[in-house]
Amino acid sequence: MRRAVVNFQSPVLLLSAAILVARLFPAPPLSDPTGHVLPPGVHLMTPGWYLLGAPLFSTWDAVSMLSASRLRGFLIGLALMYAAWRMVVILRKRPLHRPLGAAARELLVAGIAILGLGTFILLGALWQRPMLALAGVPSHTVVADFHSHTNASHDVQGTLVASFDAEANRAWHRKAGFDLAFITDHNTVAGWTGHLGPGRPELCPGMEVSAWKAHIVLLGDTAIVDHSRYDGSLEALLALLHDSDTRYRAISIASMPEYERSHWSRLADLLAAGLGGFEVVNASPKANEMTRPRRDSVIALASAENRLIVGVSDQHGWGATSMVWTLVPLVPPAESQPPGLCGPVLTRLREGGFPATQIIERHRLRPDDWWPLWLTPVGALWESWRSLSWPLTLSWLAWVWGIGLAGVVTRRAPGAKA
Repeated sequence: MRRAVVNFQSPVLLLSAAILVARLFPAPPLSDPTGHVLPPGVHLMTPGWYLLGAPLFSTWDAVSMLSASRLRGFLIGLALMYAAWRMVVILRKRPLHRPLGAAARELLVAGIAILGLGTFILLGALWQRPMLALAGVPSHTVVADFHSHTNASHDVQGTLVASFDAEANRAWHRKAGFDLAFITDHNTVAGWTGHLGPGRPELCPGMEVSAWKAHIVLLGDTAIVDHSRYDGSLEALLALLHDSDTRYRAISIASMPEYERSHWSRLADLLAAGLGGFEVVNASPKANEMTRPRRDSVIALASAENRLIVGVSDQHGWGATSMVWTLVPLVPPAESQPPGLCGPVLTRLREGGFPATQIIERHRLRPDDWWPLWLTPVGALWESWRSLSWPLTLSWLAWVWGIGLAGVVTRRAPGAKA
């Protein structure tokens, strides 16, 4: 019995202590990358099922918000932690007198571990699970997403999320607390249809154009764009930025990570050619690599030139985690104004410049945080715990202690080994 209690107490107490120590260094769950104060009352709304399964759902969120390099670090870290665990088990049991049996057992354990990790990743990617949603937004303020996709995009077709059409896109944004989402499929407007019916969030037309070493999001565009005209040279890209307003009557936004990789030294030239603004937060793992200093320099440039900045989901149908929202304050609508949000939001963007938007992003482990790459699994959990609400923290503790007690009961059951 004493051995069972010791086995129970050690991991349970260690994990509980880690969770509570993380809460001694709290991080705000939401922030504005420009450093501005958030509107009073803005918060994350937690669905009941999310609260009930907080360890699973918040861990999925933490992993979903990792950058590409951090995702590699997550897998490397798990592999190292697994190897260290199995080494301790082998040394404690000393199975050297049965090398063949020990090897078979290790292969079986490794197979189970890989299967479990694969199941975790697959469920997290495909299950449209309960989501934390932005709530408490002031009246006459629109919660918008300016970059999202459907199965009309080539990188959604033929994948496990090939059913992610406009209505699925709308459902995803509804669960995350959006009022409006632009459908910006790659080089086509086929994914957006104007007869989807009323409801929230409202879906607005747009396109992500593949231009020369750049992806340019055109907001409000419903015309057919021959992207090959703009894919041959820098001059062709600059022509697209000019044509976006004059020919397509659209607002142009430079998408991440392409402008950082290929046009970092000529961002001012893109603005001079007619670029309307920049994405400075993008939830795609590749785009999520931008460090804080580089992001801040883009924000400073946009502010100096009075151009837009936005945060976007770049949602392609994978997962159910919203990392960023963009607020667009509107004046109260006049009685004669036609219904709908797309027009007023586009007007506000055209006329408002830099002050037209406010970005709200979630706390997460970033690529430039101090955690070493191989400790990404620990860092992701730590940063998640730091930003949890107390109800979610208590849910974590309840699960930790519940699983620990279940283990004790199992070991004390008749026929269990002492």
